[in-house]
Amino acid sequence: MAHSKLTAAELALADAQAALGRNDNAAAIAAFSRAAAAGASPKLTARPHALALSQMGHHTEAIEVFRPLFAKNQKDAATINLMGVFLKRAGRLQKAAEVLEKARKLRPQDLSPWQNLGNVHEALGNPERAAFFYRGGLKIAPNSSELWRLLGAQQLSLMQFEDAANSFRRGLALQPADPMLCALLVIAYQRDGQIDEARAFIQKMRAARPADDDFAVVEARFKVHMGDTAGALAVLRAILERQPAHLSAGLLFAVTIGDSDRELVNTTLETVVAAHPDSFDALNRLTDSYARSRYGSETAHIERAYQLAQKLMVQFPAHVPNAARTLRTIFMRVLDEDRMAQTGQLPDLLRLWQHGSKHSFVHYELGQVETLQDRIELVEWHRQWGQKVAAKIDPIHLPQSPALALGRKLRIGFMSSDLRNHPITYFALPLLEGYDREQVEVFCYSFYEKEPDKVQQHLQGQVTAFRHWPRRADAQVAQGIAADGLDILFELGGSTAMNKLEVMAYRPARLGASWLGYPHSAGLEQIDLILTDPFLRPADPRLLIERPFEMPETWVALSRMFAPHEIADGTPQARKGYLTFGTANNPYKYTPACLDAWAGVLREVPNARFLFLRPEGGADSFMQGARTAFARRDVDPDRIDFIGVRGDHMRHYNEIDIALDSLPHVGGTTTCEALWMGVPTISLVGPGFLERLSSSNLSNAGLGDLAVFSVNDYIARAAELAADPARRMALRHGLRAQIAANPLGQPARFTKHFYDLARKVASE
Repeated sequence: MAHSKLTAAELALADAQAALGRNDNAAAIAAFSRAAAAGASPKLTARPHALALSQMGHHTEAIEVFRPLFAKNQKDAATINLMGVFLKRAGRLQKAAEVLEKARKLRPQDLSPWQNLGNVHEALGNPERAAFFYRGGLKIAPNSSELWRLLGAQQLSLMQFEDAANSFRRGLALQPADPMLCALLVIAYQRDGQIDEARAFIQKMRAARPADDDFAVVEARFKVHMGDTAGALAVLRAILERQPAHLSAGLLFAVTIGDSDRELVNTTLETVVAAHPDSFDALNRLTDSYARSRYGSETAHIERAYQLAQKLMVQFPAHVPNAARTLRTIFMRVLDEDRMAQTGQLPDLLRLWQHGSKHSFVHYELGQVETLQDRIELVEWHRQWGQKVAAKIDPIHLPQSPALALGRKLRIGFMSSDLRNHPITYFALPLLEGYDREQVEVFCYSFYEKEPDKVQQHLQGQVTAFRHWPRRADAQVAQGIAADGLDILFELGGSTAMNKLEVMAYRPARLGASWLGYPHSAGLEQIDLILTDPFLRPADPRLLIERPFEMPETWVALSRMFAPHEIADGTPQARKGYLTFGTANNPYKYTPACLDAWAGVLREVPNARFLFLRPEGGADSFMQGARTAFARRDVDPDRIDFIGVRGDHMRHYNEIDIALDSLPHVGGTTTCEALWMGVPTISLVGPGFLERLSSSNLSNAGLGDLAVFSVNDYIARAAELAADPARRMALRHGLRAQIAANPLGQPARFTKHFYDLARKVASE
């Protein structure tokens, strides 16, 4: 019997070795499994079996297969190092660092643990530690161009630009034809302000290798940085005509085109991913692009993005922290709570994003807070980000202007790429149309990359000047704004697509202010003011960086862009026979605490239903995620309804009796839309700025009692209103008149208050 087992094991091992010889990892894994079942020693099978599993992307299984050998070889540096590699690939970065550190101490003369530790700390967002380990590796292998490149990349993160350039030059001395080193050296020159050196290096490089497309991409990247988008695209299109699947050209082309032609981006990236299935960057970029796609069937794009996100997590688990923004965006959109939890802990991600200066990544995370300390730390994250940005920028010289007291006009600027048919304009419109032209000059700045729509064209005729500067470099934008001699510049876009928050760091106006686009302190201390009102301003001063530009009543007023949409007769409950709660808020605001509260309402009002009014509502993955989320909170998933629509959603408020606000990140535009359609909204008031937006809207519409201060009161107030059909009927058909009688519905009054306050602040 033993001989029979041994023979079976030997045969399986022979099959495994043959499979490895022909690079058939799947067959090798199956053969190793047979060998183990037949009694083969882990000493013979564990290492090659685990390596084959890891090559196939089965990193967690590789760890389990390798664990017995690892446990028996705690003094063998090579075995410990390999376990560290498996842990790194599985995304268990902290544990990988512990294991690799043990390997390094056992054999400090071995290069592999040093380099692997550098990789792990780089992925963890610790550039100082990563640089330390890369330097250690270079003491062992000073002729490694790869280590010089890795070290230089960390020095770039640390803003040690001269050191980074020296590292890249050392690498190029060893590998003169390395396009990645060339690209990084150009970036180091650019970030250090050595534009002439960068340009001269590119000219020399291209002259030496005029037919090398990799070096042409370096030139194109430089053109993008310098604001020559057309020149960059011409270079990239020429490359892609010759090589449609060129990796770096395709990736840069996709980034440069961006939202201006998302369909072309997806087509390009699909080609690149098919030709480079082992490229994490390509798959991550394609996944993100589908999540951003609005053309054609948005539902189909959501499903494609979800499919790719799941593939990315399985294929590249060690890269999950680097892909976390992409993954979390998609898992939020489809309410996949389980996979969302697997993308990492927010404190770790915030540290990683801080080192990468990824301000836009944090927008979707503003509501992922539980304690007051969480909120304070999030403010400090923004402050640190702003200090890093400002450290790289010299404020520009502002022209002298006569004092306002001498009678000149007040000069106000509004900067946003959303000054078009967009919710930003729904609220900004009164200030752009209704100002006193004898007293005020208004300037608008947009970087929108598509053709101006009718709303933007209208605004161009209303304001003193409308500067449309798509793809212009930040420094050029700042110089252009400074030339207009503004008293106050209001930044309205935050870090959303096609906006330029960092321009504020140049201080292009005497005073900088924030409004609308980013419901939190943006972080730049060069933004002096943030527009608030008595309901909106946080009581705790630690929750704002800017000082309040506090309006006397409301921070917004409804403009005529909230056009009349027909309100159906009666109430939804009267028409359908059951009460419907619902939301049109974005899924990134659906935190676990929010879902708990919504489920609590449905348990309290057992015959009611809940409606999601969202573009995602037509996607099978979202419907499944929502039903699962409510089922695990003891709510029958059959009580959940969906309307999938984008753009034409206002009429569907006729299907909702009571809107339930998201929490802790509440609605803004959606709350105003619901009220405009006669739908009362229940909102939880929290300590932070973004937790008080709806409270302001409700209070300034005469509905302050619907803004409550505890989850228990949130549930109770929803149930109370559900039991009051007379009030709901009165609100359904009388709320527009009530809004018009209150500050939220008086745009002319709001406009006067705004410009009066602006003149007062600018005169101080």
